[in-house]
Amino acid sequence: MSGTRPSTPVLLALLAAAVTVAVLGQVWLQATFATVRHPVPLGVANTTADPASVRGWYRVLTEQGTLDRMVAAELVDLVWIVGVSGSVVLLTLVAARLLGHRNPPAARLLRRLAPWTAVAPGLDVIENAFSFAMLARPLDVPAALAIGHAVVSWLKLAGMVSVGVGVPGYSLWSACSGGGGGRARRDRLPPRIAPAGPDRGVARSDR
Repeated sequence: MSGTRPSTPVLLALLAAAVTVAVLGQVWLQATFATVRHPVPLGVANTTADPASVRGWYRVLTEQGTLDRMVAAELVDLVWIVGVSGSVVLLTLVAARLLGHRNPPAARLLRRLAPWTAVAPGLDVIENAFSFAMLARPLDVPAALAIGHAVVSWLKLAGMVSVGVGVPGYSLWSACSGGGGGRARRDRLPPRIAPAGPDRGVARSDR
């Protein structure tokens, strides 16, 4: 199975491509959002659960004639989601590859966790779904939609911070602690306190 895994250079190239997509997607998103002329920054708009505030902002956009630009911003956001999701998965796989010899158990854990790291940025898809539902009724946004949108947005941010801190932090800790397995730890013990091995009987016969 290990022979089917992509090589380290391939993983690094894919990671670089994913990061590039994420960065360009974010630049494109911010440029598109600027054309919306939204009353508040994007982060505030995404994390506000007050329905009255959301309705007020959409009323301003409707009067400006820029509500369609908000729809465009939500669509551009999908590019950023793809880039970030790929980046966190590939970053985790790269960390697992680098830990392969230093700490095999940690490397196996990171490989298993890699697909799940995309869940955090993937929540942005649900957040966008809430946004599209609210944009369909801009002047009469239901309270449940506004609250649900904000809750998912906060969960997304918390998840991304957890992944962004947890994966590098765990990888660094694993690299420093080693973890070569029971045999490696046994080999580091002084002979007098090392567990008895197959030659225990020989040692007794010498006494």
